[in-house]
Amino acid sequence: MSEDKQPEADGLNYGISPDRFETVLLNLPEDQRDILRWWYFHGKESNLSLARLAAKSGMSDTTLSRVFRGVYGAHLHSVCEKLAKARASLTESIDNPDFIMTSLARRMWRAWDRTRALQNVSLMWGAMGIGKTTISEAYQQANNHGRTIYLRAGASMSFYQFVQHLGKTMGVNTKNRGQSEVRYKIQRLLKAGQRLLIVDEMHQIFITTRGDTSVKICEFLRECQDVSKCGLSLVGTDVMEEQFLRGPHKEALAQLLDRGTIQIPLPAKPTKQDVEAFLKHYRLPTLDSKEPEAAAIVADIIKSHGLRKLTLHLRDGAANAARLGQTYAWNHFVDAFEDIASLSR
Repeated sequence: MSEDKQPEADGLNYGISPDRFETVLLNLPEDQRDILRWWYFHGKESNLSLARLAAKSGMSDTTLSRVFRGVYGAHLHSVCEKLAKARASLTESIDNPDFIMTSLARRMWRAWDRTRALQNVSLMWGAMGIGKTTISEAYQQANNHGRTIYLRAGASMSFYQFVQHLGKTMGVNTKNRGQSEVRYKIQRLLKAGQRLLIVDEMHQIFITTRGDTSVKICEFLRECQDVSKCGLSLVGTDVMEEQFLRGPHKEALAQLLDRGTIQIPLPAKPTKQDVEAFLKHYRLPTLDSKEPEAAAIVADIIKSHGLRKLTLHLRDGAANAARLGQTYAWNHFVDAFEDIASLSR
């Protein structure tokens, strides 16, 4: 069986592996590379069969497979035009309705744009609950499937599990593959198309694994960035920053830090403008002296927890208003908050 016919993991057989697909793209103009890469990796990341992906694109599965494999045999211009139009309508429907562009999000997005352009390493760390993961996922969704890889580091992962996790996230067939082959395919993919790899929850590898495992994972990421010249961004809590700069393995991790110029401590609290953006999103009026109880609750949530917790309470209030068939107002927010607070008393 030829390599481009090799069955893939999770039943996603598109007729060609991701690294071979990137080889096909080398012979195409940049605009065609962009649209074909988007569709291919959108299918992979969404765990769609070729038939379901084809239905979304408006193409037959046979045509889509032949285009992916570089054997379409006809001019791709009209095909790519149709795929571009289908992508435009699809992205409108899959945008995250709960994502709000805050000052923190703008700062992190600029840092990732720079990391990709400079092909270096960036570190961003901050308190829990400030929205790092939501912002990371929204950036990956908005910045071209296949070119931005978002990986959430899992708790208690061995080095082998981490490599497998990254490979599967990138669409690499890891089933019955040796670790060296998987690592090679990961690095080959990262090298194509000016990619950015974002590793979120990076503090987990220091908290939940043995010291030598965390060093191995960091060295693997350094090797990936060094070989592929991709952008690499590590995101986590203050624990990550402590381990890199002052932890017991800081000397072993120094080479990874040396490859980056962007190191950003993230603010623990949102700005007043950010909070107002959230209230506007839920169509609530700006807090003033007329709503002292609601203002006190919001201030306490921001001080003690951050935007993630505020978002949860705002949703509870909206659900309370919807249940009553009323327009969302601050009394619904306060009532929902007090209902939850009463459960813990």
